[in-house]
Amino acid sequence: MGFNYHGITTDMTKQLCHFVKELKYEDIPPAVIERAKMNVMHTVGVCLCSSELQQIKDAIAIAKEMSPGADGVATLWADGKKVSWEAAAFVAGTMGDMLDWEDCSVTGHPSAGVITSAVVAGEALKKSGKEILTAIVAGYEVYQRVALAGRSNIVSYNIFGNLTVLMKLLDLSEEKMNQAFGIGTACAIISANVHEATMSDSLNYLYGYKNETTVTMIKTALLGIENMEDAFDDPTAYLAHMAYQEPQWLTKELGETWLMMNMILIKHWPANVFVQTYAELAARLVTKYKYNPDDVEEIIIRPSVAFRHWYSDKGYESVTQAQFSIPYCTACAMYHPEPGALWYQPETMKDPKIIALMMKVKADGFVDMKGLKFIKDLIDGKHPEKFMIVRLKDGTEYVESAFTHPGHPNYMLTRDEFKDRFRLETKYVLTPEKTEGAIECICHLEDCQDVSVLPQFFY
Repeated sequence: MGFNYHGITTDMTKQLCHFVKELKYEDIPPAVIERAKMNVMHTVGVCLCSSELQQIKDAIAIAKEMSPGADGVATLWADGKKVSWEAAAFVAGTMGDMLDWEDCSVTGHPSAGVITSAVVAGEALKKSGKEILTAIVAGYEVYQRVALAGRSNIVSYNIFGNLTVLMKLLDLSEEKMNQAFGIGTACAIISANVHEATMSDSLNYLYGYKNETTVTMIKTALLGIENMEDAFDDPTAYLAHMAYQEPQWLTKELGETWLMMNMILIKHWPANVFVQTYAELAARLVTKYKYNPDDVEEIIIRPSVAFRHWYSDKGYESVTQAQFSIPYCTACAMYHPEPGALWYQPETMKDPKIIALMMKVKADGFVDMKGLKFIKDLIDGKHPEKFMIVRLKDGTEYVESAFTHPGHPNYMLTRDEFKDRFRLETKYVLTPEKTEGAIECICHLEDCQDVSVLPQFFY
């Protein structure tokens, strides 16, 4: 025990460290391993798809400035250049959230950090597929538990998922893991979500920043830091600063219940979690009934979500604002039912046809879906059925309804559906040969002795 004058009466931080240290590939149920592999496939796919947007081109340019030499240890996805571990992690993390297409937990987007950190670190450290998958599962479990124990900023949680992945891959002692978690709590963001007020696209960079800085954090812990232990138990160190505290989540059924199986929702569409099902309905309608969106007179949504039902008769400058708009994504899904980076190109977000159709999307009642409780209810399946009614100018009316979209824990994609989504996500970025090579490698990741071969398929 290091120096600490506060009264610590629990050992939850130590229990987390022990869980991470002792977790073995053989301890993880096959269904959890399969989910981890499919999450890798989906996350890599949406990362690569995002490379068509200017912000990712900017992030890649920044990474090259960060790592100007030719002796890099990790690959810039969608580019191919070898850069430093930190630079590659920054880009992959930024890519992970750029399209808002990764996953969604009760508490944020773990895959944007856990998956991207693991794949980049796996290449830099030349780890095996089994080691990567074990680290990913550990990262998801710790991320979820820390996030459920006390509400912070959604990007802060990625610190703890990332640190867990890296400490597992670097085989830190339990004592150094404890110090690393302490560093993480010192660097976590306060309970604020500025992007909710500003709709700034800087949100995506925040995931990149956390990927980059957690590499440095773990290196400092590896070299030796003292008196940062037991941060989740210290009554003043972390949880006391959160909006609420439920510390029992830190160790609740640890090693028995795998939270990534019942609290992770895979997004089917490049849109905010509250927008997903509406985009699904819009694409289903136009695909099923094959009408021309130009012929639509009115679109009725029953019910909609008040704090996501906004319009702009001038279109959008911010990708984030467009991703968070039910009317925009409904209109975009009708004109472009095959999703991709096209949805958020500047010309698409200001397309007069999409703007005109967006203004025809009306809400027939609203449901209160704001806040952490609703996201938990959404993942638990405790939410209303959504209806979308399309009325054409000639009086024809079409209706579709759904409780949720494919990718919900109760409506999870099959392996073949994950493959098809990956093909769609990489359609304009990879050659068909590289796409199929990536799919094959990820589906058999447990047989890979050195995952540094995987990024060869990412550009």
